[in-house]
Amino acid sequence: MTAIDKKDSKPSKPAVRGIRQTMSDLHIWAGLLVGWILYAMFLTGTVSYFKEEISQWMRPELAHQAVVPDAAEVAPRVAQVLEQVAPGSNQWSLGMPDARNNVVSAFWRIAKPEKGERGFGSAVFDPQTGQKVAGRETVGGEFFYRFHFQFHYMPVLWARWLASFCAMFMLVAIVSGVITHKKIFVDFFTFRWGKGQRSWLDAHNALSVFGLPFHAMITYTGLVTLMAMTMPWASSAAFKTQAERQAMQSELSAFIPAGKPSGVAAPLAPLGDMVRQAQQRWGEDRIGRVTVNNAGDASARVIVTYGDFERVSISPKYMLFEGSTGKLLEVKDQVGAAAETRGVLYALHLGRFGDSTVRWLYFLTSLAGTAMVGTGLVMWTVKRRTKLPHPDKPYFGFWLVERLNIAAIAGLSI
Repeated sequence: MTAIDKKDSKPSKPAVRGIRQTMSDLHIWAGLLVGWILYAMFLTGTVSYFKEEISQWMRPELAHQAVVPDAAEVAPRVAQVLEQVAPGSNQWSLGMPDARNNVVSAFWRIAKPEKGERGFGSAVFDPQTGQKVAGRETVGGEFFYRFHFQFHYMPVLWARWLASFCAMFMLVAIVSGVITHKKIFVDFFTFRWGKGQRSWLDAHNALSVFGLPFHAMITYTGLVTLMAMTMPWASSAAFKTQAERQAMQSELSAFIPAGKPSGVAAPLAPLGDMVRQAQQRWGEDRIGRVTVNNAGDASARVIVTYGDFERVSISPKYMLFEGSTGKLLEVKDQVGAAAETRGVLYALHLGRFGDSTVRWLYFLTSLAGTAMVGTGLVMWTVKRRTKLPHPDKPYFGFWLVERLNIAAIAGLSI
């Protein structure tokens, strides 16, 4: 055997896969495994930026309010009706109307829920009359908002865990996609129409780059909104007593749980006077929610919460009153740096601080994100169909992905 023959007889070394090839596999499978759920989350989340307008359109029996009703008049009007609608409830919470919302959205705790019944009741009320709106059974645009992270058909806790899991996969897909595409910004300006797989890839690249900062922000902030559920260990270790946990909760939310009633009857002080105190401090049209705990009891508390309008933070801002006397007990105007950071990230995700122009920008960029997920799912089948030995008789996995694409993309969109 010659030296050349010996050289040729040596086994060839397998090609070393580079970081881009590895990231490409990660990008493909991270996107595919949860892509159908991500498509639903993106689409319903996109629609949710106009949920108030959708709700108004779905309740044509209620005229649009040209002037926002005075919350100091609306709150006692609806509270009086709630005494009959929700007798025995230890908590009412009234979302006040604003420039985009022409109803009072209320929920309350059911005193003695029956087996299988939710522990909360909800309804919408006409702010002018205080009466329950009974024209049609609809939650309006709120359906899309809740579906976006609770999926409607699932238990809430399971759905939120699933949404967090899928959002983490989305973050992985974004990072791995940026690493995979060597010429991602050049490809943004390239689109070849009618080229099959190449066209789908060009569309996917263009949609991805168009809203890349937004997609990264919306995915990360979405994880932040559920961080207390998915990563509770730090807070559990730092806040051991019930008082410490309540103090932490007050840094994160204006929600104050209703304690046990004292059993001593006491009428609720004029609710309108408490709301007016908050209006004097913040402005007449800045009231977001009025919550009443243990109405009719000496331990009653009233929480008047600042609205989310024009605030690039949803950190809690509220005034706490003694319900039986109307005495101001606490003013919460500021939170710590960590809570404020979380409030800003949460507000960036919701986009409620913006005017109509900002909401349209959110809508269009989020719509591009929806199309990005959709084109990625379609591209998986388009790319592999050409390599099938029998395209008219695909293997089960390919057949399943094609059907799921039709159901998730076409079905949900329709």
